Amino acid sequence: MPTFRAIRPAACRALIVLLLPAAGLAGCASASGESRASGGSGEPGTILRAGAAVRVFTPEVGPDARPVRIAGFGQGRDATAVHDDLTARALVLETGGAAIALVALDLIGFFHDDIVKIREEVRDRHPEVGTMSIVIASTHTHAGPDVIGLWSPADRRVDPAFIARIRSAAADAVAEAWSRRRPARLSFASVDVPELIHDSRLPEVIDPSAFLMRVEGDAGAEPIATLLSFPSHPESLGRTNTLISGDYPWAARLLLEKELGGVGLFFSGDLGGMLTPSGVNMTDPESGETLTAGTPRATQAYGETLARRAIAAWRAGAAPAPADVRLELDSRSIRVPLDNARFRAGLDSGQIWARAVGPDGSLASEVAILTVSGAAGDTGPLAQLACVPGEIYPELVIGGIQAPQDPGADVQGAPPERPLRPMMRGRFRPVLGLCNDELGYIIPRSEWDEAPPFAYGRSGPQYGEINSTGPMAAPTVLGAFAEILGARPARPPR
Repeated sequence: MPTFRAIRPAACRALIVLLLPAAGLAGCASASGESRASGGSGEPGTILRAGAAVRVFTPEVGPDARPVRIAGFGQGRDATAVHDDLTARALVLETGGAAIALVALDLIGFFHDDIVKIREEVRDRHPEVGTMSIVIASTHTHAGPDVIGLWSPADRRVDPAFIARIRSAAADAVAEAWSRRRPARLSFASVDVPELIHDSRLPEVIDPSAFLMRVEGDAGAEPIATLLSFPSHPESLGRTNTLISGDYPWAARLLLEKELGGVGLFFSGDLGGMLTPSGVNMTDPESGETLTAGTPRATQAYGETLARRAIAAWRAGAAPAPADVRLELDSRSIRVPLDNARFRAGLDSGQIWARAVGPDGSLASEVAILTVSGAAGDTGPLAQLACVPGEIYPELVIGGIQAPQDPGADVQGAPPERPLRPMMRGRFRPVLGLCNDELGYIIPRSEWDEAPPFAYGRSGPQYGEINSTGPMAAPTVLGAFAEILGARPARPPR
């Protein structure tokens, strides 16, 4: 187990980013809201190259440091020590002129406005990288600092200096990953792990899939990275925890690095609903005894169990990408209505970390699809990765929206959104959640339920709506994905 530390050096920093090529500013969409970047190794002499890097941004914790309020659950948790470092883990993939960086950030979430600033910082401070598009995701750890403001007291605001440090760490991680790129090859695997997930909201819908992407050095060279995506809230340490930690992704990454080498990256999947480790009992692999929930040891066992299952699936039947691999990113800028009065009041007062609200009361955000296929393009994609700007409910990904609609739901007659994964192509279709933004919960509009009478005969609302931008988030996000994937018009009627 890691050593507990009460003081962290001020120089520590990090962030999570996903990088992709586009014209103009790194990661920016065109005026139409569309951006596409692609590259393949079909040209003579072009090959896939990859590099990975890690930066640490753990906040200083101690009697002489600024208090650090921990995000997630309720208010009232100030950090007392550091269990494990918070990191920014960047993976850059480049082929045929396209450069794509995936970076994982150990935070509860990061707003789109700061994602744009990171892209600008890469452009300004690291011109050697060239033009790149950047997608930034958060692991959604509930044991990291409050960088949003929802969990801090009224007399304490998010620290701008810490946010700036995160942005710089992200840019540095991307630049180092770029500098370390070398010939590489990709392979994929997936496995269902339903026993590690509990759904705390009706209707009970669980996406049990863990996705693994391995990035190996070509011709037997040293491993570069392993990416793992899984849909379960990183909140295994529980609501009384006061230790800074990446939660179970910390343990999963360590085991990935031990068993497969290179840099381990973790992305949360479609964990809305909400899918959680809470209620999952873990046993000590050595003694067989049941571990106490909410402890670092139980959290470690959870992360290691997940990683072992994914590693075993990869070893049993990894699917290699073609040697002439092609990468393509297709993104869309979107405007999401901000209907949550609590969020609006927090932004107006400055309690919630600043982000721009449009004249129509909407927030700028974006969605993207990363496609991995052969350069020849005649066999279709091997994988498509969906970059979702929030905590999407699994029924919006795999299907299972309540039907017929519960009579207690608020928006009667709301048409169900078309699920994301059936619109996608390829053998592997994972979600990378909290990418480019944290819009909160993305809830099926027909399941929206914050006013009486409540669904399922309940006496009060279920958890979710209080931490969502509003009922139009789902149709807006799913409509944009449908536009990218050619499934239906992107702008449903309101």
